[in-house]
Amino acid sequence: MSRADAAMRVGPAAFAVAILVCGIGCGTNPEETVYPRLDCQATFRYEGKEDTQQVSVIGEFNDWRSEGWELARGESSATFEGTFTIGGGRWAYRFLVDDEEILDPDNPLTVFGRDGREHSALMQTDCTRPGWSVATSGMAGDDYEAELIFYRSLEGPAIDPASVRAVVDGREAAEAEIRPDSGEVKIRYKPSPGKHLLRVNGADQAGQAADELLLPFWAEPEAFDWRDAVIYQIVVDRFRQGGGALDESAGITRRMGGDYAGVVETIESGYLGALGVNALWISPAYVNAAGLWPGFDGREYESYHGYWPVASRAVETRFGGEAGLAALVEAAHAQGLRVILDVVPNHVHIDHPDWNERRREWFTHPEIDCVCGRECSWQSDIEHCWFTDYLPDFDWTKAAVLDHVVPDAIWWLGAFNLDGLRIDAVPMMPRLVTRHLRYRADRSFGQGGEPVFLIGETFTGGQGRPQIRRYLGPQGLSGQFDFPIMWTLRTVVGQGEGEMGDVLDEVKASAASWEGSGAVMGLILGNHDVPRFLSLANGEGDDAFHPPAAPATREPYQRLAVAFAFLLTLPGAPVVYYGDEYGMPGAGDPDNRRPMRFAGEWNDNEAWLYEQASHLGRLRREVSAFRRGAWTELWRHDDATAYFISDQPNSAALVVLSRGRKAIRAEFDVASEIDAGELASWRDCFGGDYVVSDGIFSTTLPPYGMMILTDRIACDETAAN
Repeated sequence: MSRADAAMRVGPAAFAVAILVCGIGCGTNPEETVYPRLDCQATFRYEGKEDTQQVSVIGEFNDWRSEGWELARGESSATFEGTFTIGGGRWAYRFLVDDEEILDPDNPLTVFGRDGREHSALMQTDCTRPGWSVATSGMAGDDYEAELIFYRSLEGPAIDPASVRAVVDGREAAEAEIRPDSGEVKIRYKPSPGKHLLRVNGADQAGQAADELLLPFWAEPEAFDWRDAVIYQIVVDRFRQGGGALDESAGITRRMGGDYAGVVETIESGYLGALGVNALWISPAYVNAAGLWPGFDGREYESYHGYWPVASRAVETRFGGEAGLAALVEAAHAQGLRVILDVVPNHVHIDHPDWNERRREWFTHPEIDCVCGRECSWQSDIEHCWFTDYLPDFDWTKAAVLDHVVPDAIWWLGAFNLDGLRIDAVPMMPRLVTRHLRYRADRSFGQGGEPVFLIGETFTGGQGRPQIRRYLGPQGLSGQFDFPIMWTLRTVVGQGEGEMGDVLDEVKASAASWEGSGAVMGLILGNHDVPRFLSLANGEGDDAFHPPAAPATREPYQRLAVAFAFLLTLPGAPVVYYGDEYGMPGAGDPDNRRPMRFAGEWNDNEAWLYEQASHLGRLRREVSAFRRGAWTELWRHDDATAYFISDQPNSAALVVLSRGRKAIRAEFDVASEIDAGELASWRDCFGGDYVVSDGIFSTTLPPYGMMILTDRIACDETAAN
């Protein structure tokens, strides 16, 4: 058998995933049909109008000259196309259409360039170096299998089989089968349950190496979907100290000593699993500024929260450093928990080397004369004003900033095998930033595996849906936090204003706004920037200088339980802010970041609320309709509502909720949505009584009553945990 026909098997090798980034024109030489080769060709297409006369492509790659760069008219009189040889890198370009410059309407990536304007961005593969491409990647039964292709460079030789290394999790070797005649590499590995990271390296016969390929993958009984997520938000410094206690005497503006070891202890205790949580959102991990810094309220603050970075690729040692963060991620993955890390691409602290070394080249307002809400407006200047006078804002009109900051953010994904990123302060940056983050995340980790989840923070009021929607989509963010729904839940359920039906109206309006984006929205009751829901429900929380105490009555806790019932029975990715599950009180920042308390430290009302919230979380895990179903409103009352939600034939449920202080009689038709035979096999998972007669559902809801009717087995399963 000749070498060309043989498949060479290289013994246990290593494997990883850093997928070949193919821009426009990444392809093969048509004369090389057996062994793929990069060819440096870029093809441009433009769909014009019937009367369009001439189209050229101009850009940095041709000094913005149109001569010789005309696109030819295609089969359609309105279609223009041209293929050109262009070197590797990122190039700004535009179409010149009948002497008018326009952006490429089919390219979502842009970059600032000539004349300070935004241009389309061509991401062109470097054809002078070999590279990897992923044909397939994923679990096949109990085995992980990947089929890769090693691309020769434009003039380089074939793959060197002896150079191929495929390593899992930095320590275990995978089996690699290599075909030198075609550049095909097949990798097989039998993983343990949980998440793994395959690193693949290889070079051609001249010794020129391709970039390392990184392939994250999960070995789990069912494929995960972010629609199935229940996310738990942790401010690390305030959560738990491994093997010790938080230093509450430090004061609310200082560090209290929470660390990654404390998070690991909580993961391994089963606390999060009992809540139905399957994803964590961890506060920023950067090394942060030392010392005390003035806040807007006149108090002095330490950088306990992580949002004042002084190093872009280093982990805060006070949290446990790189080893601590790696241990957290490993512990989470062992329990089937995804991990989202908060990243801060908008700004750095003035003690960051970037500010000290490139103050005038990379930052807006180097004279520190445009602080948001002071010299500049939060509305008209939001993309370039500073949070405060010690947090310099990156100037995204400088291409070098894009080249520096976006890779820094993506670095955390590969360095710690993360599953997603929470993007801070999205509207303070041009939209091109989130689109380049998506591009790099997909090209680095997304081919052939679970896409990186990018969720953004676009802090808005109740009318902010258009602003939030602008950043969503396959070329942008995977989701954003749904602030309009948050404000409605806080107003209607928390404060008792408006009508209960307003919540479902808001849910419907939000769904219409995100339609077509493919987004999975983060559903929230609050976060680290607003007063705690519990205190709001108790008529408190406006004054951070006078921290509210735990309410003396159960009513605020009941309101929070009803809000949780909405949150955990509607499609999206619910986010539980640490402590809300038992009703942590708190005013605005920083009082909304009090130290976490656990069972044994709760009062009776807090223990009661935890039971309600954890039961709801487990129900969401068991009843897929809450995660993927479509809902129909069946009844509304000023202080109550009912809706049916179903993803039949999988599951269905009836949800009846009240915010009323008095009992409410509910009677409504269910026959149009729920089969009588099916309903007979259901019960209320919270133990309520009801009657169904001739298709009419009747019950008396107690004050702040919750009823969730679904299959008895689901009720029994969740009650037993």
